[in-house]
Amino acid sequence: MSKPPPRPPAAELASAAERVGEIVAVAERAAEELRSEAERRSQERIAEADRAAAMRVQAADDEAMELRGEAAQYAQVARDKAAKQARELLAEARGVARDVLRDGEEISTNLRELGDSLRANAERLLRDIRLAHVELTSRLDRADPAHWDGGTSPPALAAAPEPAHAPPVAEVPEFIPRPASRRRR
Repeated sequence: MSKPPPRPPAAELASAAERVGEIVAVAERAAEELRSEAERRSQERIAEADRAAAMRVQAADDEAMELRGEAAQYAQVARDKAAKQARELLAEARGVARDVLRDGEEISTNLRELGDSLRANAERLLRDIRLAHVELTSRLDRADPAHWDGGTSPPALAAAPEPAHAPPVAEVPEFIPRPASRRRR
């Protein structure tokens, strides 16, 4: 199972939102500066036109209108660009959030399966320990002088009866991973 690509931490997602806000603020400041500059230039032209002639006033007004149009156009382009970047960042953040949820669900499933495996292995281990205990206790009982046939020596170990059941062969633990195709997604 290949690892998913690293996900940006939540701090980076918050930072991206702040960057979008900063981009919008910078665009609005730039538009305001352009507007201020246009107004300043317009006032200078009007004053010059008043001194020179009425025709110059009209020319200055026309130029001011053009500058305002350019400034508005620039501001609109900047707003559109900022909105597009914000949409892209939000889409990426939503994708990351979906991936985090999917990874969390997979980890949860894997932990649940690991718990089941550990439980089954613990039961097997306890069963094997109990069988070993019964066998050991039986041997100790045969070695106890209180159970001898009245003689002074212990019975031969070879003459000891076999246990009713042989200890089972150790089973393969359940922690061997399943193939990826059988895992639930």
